[in-house]
Amino acid sequence: MFRQVDASDHDDGETNIKSRNLSLTDLYVFREDWQTGNAADNDNLILVMNTNPRSLPRQPYYFNPNALYNFSVSVVNNVNDAVNGREDLRFELAFGQPNAQGQQTINLNVHQVANGVPISTTTGVPAGGTALTTPARPLLNGVTPPVLNTFAVSGTNIDVFAGLREDPFFFDVEAFFKVRATLGPRTDSITPTTSPTLTNFGLNPGGFAGSAATSVDFAQGYNVNAIVVRVPIAFLRPLGGAQTTFDFWETITLPSNIAQFQ
Repeated sequence: MFRQVDASDHDDGETNIKSRNLSLTDLYVFREDWQTGNAADNDNLILVMNTNPRSLPRQPYYFNPNALYNFSVSVVNNVNDAVNGREDLRFELAFGQPNAQGQQTINLNVHQVANGVPISTTTGVPAGGTALTTPARPLLNGVTPPVLNTFAVSGTNIDVFAGLREDPFFFDVEAFFKVRATLGPRTDSITPTTSPTLTNFGLNPGGFAGSAATSVDFAQGYNVNAIVVRVPIAFLRPLGGAQTTFDFWETITLPSNIAQFQ
């Protein structure tokens, strides 16, 4: 049985049957010590999934309670191996309906996967009994401390944050359209009628703005709904292996009775 899969390119727009909280923006994966500078953190990976583009500051935006937000992992034995798209592990997050405080419950399932099918599932047990998203900051004043949730999964602690954060994506839309305009008109599918030149637009070769002062970030001032997971690298290794390379991708899935309308 085949299911429809739609790609996402940061901002897919929205319709009356497809909300922005089903739109993936970016995926980031890095070792924790690369951010903290603390050598003791080099055994952890940070996974970041951003969704819901163009979210306004201090406005509440929620994760879709009908959807599953997934990080998929492929364990790679050799860093030079070709990408194979084989899913070995899946971190699956689900969210409840917003409560009066603007928070949603978080459920975490970790699937061991073979041939695209989960062969075992472990449900994370949140410390304190309930895991919650971080609500938006108050509109007029005040601060909202981030809620860091810890799930116990097969004897390993996995930390999860979910809530609004500033969109880290940078894209100069104006420069993009200027560069695209130089690539036509074409006489065929490959060769332009004239050699493209970028000097008339104040751009460097390659289409980048001449300086940071002249570039315009279309995402500036917008938020995204971020899911951040901190997981020990050892947890990703099967049967205590020594692998150090992993491929990651992200998906959002919906029940078939809802997905058919997307």
